[in-house]
Amino acid sequence: MDQSNLAACYEHFVKHLKSGAGYAENTAVAYAGDVSTFVSYLAERRHGAELTSMDVRGFLIFLRKKGLKSSSIARKLEAVKVFLDYLVSLGKLAHNPARMVEPVRVDPYRAEYLSEEEAQFLVEQGLTGEGFVICRDRAMVELLYGCGLRLSELVSLSLPDLRFSSYLVNVLGKGSKFRQVPVGPEAIKAVVQYMKKRDDLLAQQSKINQTAVFLNARGGRLTARSAARIVKAHLRRCSEKTGLSTHSLRHSFTTHLLTAGANLRAVQQMLGHSSLKTTQKYSHITTGRLISVYKRAHPRAEAK
Repeated sequence: MDQSNLAACYEHFVKHLKSGAGYAENTAVAYAGDVSTFVSYLAERRHGAELTSMDVRGFLIFLRKKGLKSSSIARKLEAVKVFLDYLVSLGKLAHNPARMVEPVRVDPYRAEYLSEEEAQFLVEQGLTGEGFVICRDRAMVELLYGCGLRLSELVSLSLPDLRFSSYLVNVLGKGSKFRQVPVGPEAIKAVVQYMKKRDDLLAQQSKINQTAVFLNARGGRLTARSAARIVKAHLRRCSEKTGLSTHSLRHSFTTHLLTAGANLRAVQQMLGHSSLKTTQKYSHITTGRLISVYKRAHPRAEAK
């Protein structure tokens, strides 16, 4: 396959990703970018007419030399596999050479998270005030930490999704999968306080038909990028840890529930994970805590 054909196939692949191929929006965007890097790499270095596993291995070496983390390289390899599978389905390739490449070994997942004391300080002392902005920020943090939401799930919330009379939030997660997540009274209180400020803002700007829950100062839906920047700034003020992000609150939600003895499968459902293994990598329960739970729960754990 020559380079012009490969570039044309890439354009068709991007349309395929955007036309309901079953991937979440963020995944589709990431795959398109990853495959674009692969196609550009081949344009500069490949000379043979046939695409081989050596081309794919060379691409991985190229990424490693650029200093990319193993997790990023693994994702790019997966994107290349999906792209070449697509070419096989079109009859452009007889087989997928990326399937012959060994998986990239990824370091264990170790996202940063808050201690229970840091989380309490953040929501009780780090977000005080009565203005629109601080009330909105407090409501966002309470939902991120109180419900374990992803950033994309938070900013996509609309008014009908808030089912506070039933202590639930409707969430549209990855892959357009719907789930309901329990929400606590403190988070509800923060959102209700914010909604009053939100209604005042919309009344001033004559945007009463706006259904987005979280808004910017102009009355439009808050973007994921803006929300991430806002939350990260508040996190820096409550902890000395580096690398904190909105995902750290989701990780904190999971860790604190599991440490308190919550059922792993229940937490899996709240997070919207399709695999229990994905939930398990968030767990940071200490050995001492496990022994404590064992002694309390198992009938043969204590000498009679």
